[in-house]
Amino acid sequence: LEADGGTVSAEELLERAWDANADPFTGAVRVCMSKLRAKLGEPALIRTVQGVGYAL
Repeated sequence: LEADGGTVSAEELLERAWDANADPFTGAVRVCMSKLRAKLGEPALIRTVQGVGYAL
């Protein structure tokens, strides 16, 4: 994610961080984001933009 206030879709994260042939329905991005949020703690630095993706 770039700290520019924009959003990045889960599909784009999957393509950039994992194999381009990765199954988009595995939940890998969601699980990874959950673990990353737990490590970062409060305040929440990564927010979910409903129906769009993630933003900083």
